[in-house]
Amino acid sequence: MKLLLCQDMRMKAVSYSGYYEGDSVFRARLRAALREVEASLHKVEKLRSNVFIVHTDRKKYLLKGFYNRKKYESQKLLVRKLKENGFERTYQFKNIPTFKYDGDTYAWIQYLSSSRDKFTFHSSENRKKGLKLLEDFHSTTRKFYDSIPVNYFKQLQKWQERLEEFEENKRTIGKYVNSSYLESWLEWGKRSLNGLAKYESELYSEPTCIVHGDVAHHNFFLKKDGSLYLIDFDLISKAPPSIDYLQYCNRIMPHIGDSSELWTYKQLKSYKDNRAFLYALLFPTDIFREWNRLIKENSLRDQGYMHSVWQLSVEEWPKRINMYKDIAKML
Repeated sequence: MKLLLCQDMRMKAVSYSGYYEGDSVFRARLRAALREVEASLHKVEKLRSNVFIVHTDRKKYLLKGFYNRKKYESQKLLVRKLKENGFERTYQFKNIPTFKYDGDTYAWIQYLSSSRDKFTFHSSENRKKGLKLLEDFHSTTRKFYDSIPVNYFKQLQKWQERLEEFEENKRTIGKYVNSSYLESWLEWGKRSLNGLAKYESELYSEPTCIVHGDVAHHNFFLKKDGSLYLIDFDLISKAPPSIDYLQYCNRIMPHIGDSSELWTYKQLKSYKDNRAFLYALLFPTDIFREWNRLIKENSLRDQGYMHSVWQLSVEEWPKRINMYKDIAKML
C-alpha cells in the first residue's frame, strides 16, 4: 500500500471536473483537428500536464502530447501491429489529425471506460492477471519486434547509472535517514550489480520481444466490463520478457508475504534458477529511483511525497531485508 502511495504521489495527476479553458492557441488547434472529422468540441478535462479527456458531440477521446514525434510514431505502429496480430487488450490511436503545441505532438487515442475498481497489486488474483496479460503481450510482440524502431534495453547499464546518481545524492539523503540504512541499501545494490554483471548473459537468454518498460499498477487498466488492458507505451524497448518480469517482481514484492510466492506464478517459475534474475531481485531499485527523483525534482519539501518515500525506504526495509536474504540463499 505504501509503495502504491509513493507511485501515486509521483504521478501527481490533476483532475478537473469542469471545462478546461486552457490557452487559446491550444484550443484553436484542437478545434481545427476536430473539424477535419466533422466533430465539434463540448468540453475538455485535464488529467495531467499533457493528457486530456476531450468530449465532442460524437464521443470522448483521450488527447495526449508526445514530446518526441518518433516516440509517437513507434507507439502508433506498435498498437497497430498488436491489433493485427490478435492482441486486442489495449487502446487504439484514432484517425484524427495530430497537432503541435508547445513543442509536443498531440495525438488522439481511444477513450476506455474504466471500472469503479482500480487495478492494484494487493491481491494474488490481480498479480496473476497482470502476469498473464504481460505474457500475451510478449508472445505477440515477438512476432514483429524487429519492425518497431526502438532501442535494445540494457538493464545493467541503467542500474549502474541509477546507483551512481544515488551515491552522488548520498550526503543530501543522509539528512533524512540514518546512515545505517544508506549503507545497507548501497551494500545490497552493489552486491546485486556485481552478480548481475557476472551472469548478465542469463538475463538475455530468451528470444527478444517488445517489453513494456513501465509495469506499474496504473498501466494496467481495468475496463468497465471487467477486462484488463495494458496501456501507456512510452518506455517500450527491445529485450527478452525477463526485463518486464523483473520489474513486475520489484513492483509486487512489497505486497507479498515472502519471496517464495514469486515462484508460484507460472510466468516466473523458470527464473528461479536464473542467477542473473535472482541477483537483479536484490537491487533496491525503487528506493534509489524515488530518492533520486525527490532531489532531481526539488521535491524534498513535499511532505506527502517525502513521507511515502521515507516509509518505503525505512519502515518497509526490515521486511525487504528478509526477502533479500531468502533470495540470496538461493544463490
